[in-house]
Formats: sequence, C-alpha cells, structure tokens
Amino acid sequence: MRIILSVLGCIIILLTFSCYAEIDGTVVDAETGKPIEGAVVLVEWTKTKGLPGMTYHELYKVLEALTDKEGRITISGVFDPLVDPPDITIYKQGYVAWNNKSIFPDYRKRSDFKLRNNYVFELEKFKREYTYDAHTEFIHGAIGTGAIEEKKLMMKAIEWEEGKAFQERRTRKSN
Repeated sequence: MRIILSVLGCIIILLTFSCYAEIDGTVVDAETGKPIEGAVVLVEWTKTKGLPGMTYHELYKVLEALTDKEGRITISGVFDPLVDPPDITIYKQGYVAWNNKSIFPDYRKRSDFKLRNNYVFELEKFKREYTYDAHTEFIHGAIGTGAIEEKKLMMKAIEWEEGKAFQERRTRKSN
C-alpha cells in the first residue's frame, strides 16, 4: 500500500510540474518604469505531436487580454501535463513588441525570461531606425498564423502598424 501511495504521489508531482498556473505580471515602459495601460498580452500553448524526429506543434489554447491602468495582467493557466511552455507576445502601439522567445530587431534568442509570478515585462519605445515592415514581420512570426479568430485583440492592435508597413513598402517601390 505504501508503495502504491508513493508512486501515485510521484505521478501527481510530475504532472503538476508540467502544468502552467496563471500568468500574472506588469507591463511597463522600459525607460521610465511607468505602467502601460491597454497593452495586448497574447498567450499561446501548443502540444508536441508526432514521432521522434518527426514532431510538430499543434495549437492547444489561445488567451489574450489587455493590461489595466496599473499595467497589470492576469491570464489563467493550463493544467495539462502534455502542454508545451507558453509563447507570450505583448504589443502596444508606439512600443516594440515583446516576445518570450526572441527579441526585435535582430531576432536573437531571449535568454532573460523565466516564467514566474509578478513578472515585469519591459517594453521599449519604437525607434526611428526601425521599420514598421520589419516590426510587423516580427510580430506575425511571434504570434503565428493559426487561430487568427482567437487573436482578435492582437490583430486589431496591430492594424495601425500594418498600415504604416504598407506605406513603407509602397514608398520603397516608388523610389
């Protein structure tokens, strides 16, 4: 009986470590530290499928929300031991999109992020030397193409930026 209880306890602990509790934190301006209200926070979970050497990721769950006036965000988690770590993308007009996997503008791998409670997400202001075309490409790469209907807040938020990217492409073609 003790052995069975010990095995069950170990299984429960292992399953719990593979689950992702709610994501909460604050989105702030990287320069001033002031909270950013109305930033879109998009969280996507996937499951790895397929055979070893031939795996692919299937979208499991998508949640998005806006930060409040204090820049706070809370998104419910996922309790499934087979779910991959979440992809998080944050966007606010006038700022560089933040992603937990890579960093704009050079797409280098982000190494300064560890999912934990009360994380402070720092958004940098969009700089003149950046292009909206490259930035929208980065955003679309970060949020992927699946389940667009579940990413309404993000898609609405980046419409303005996509318009600026279109103007940049049109200007380049006419020059």
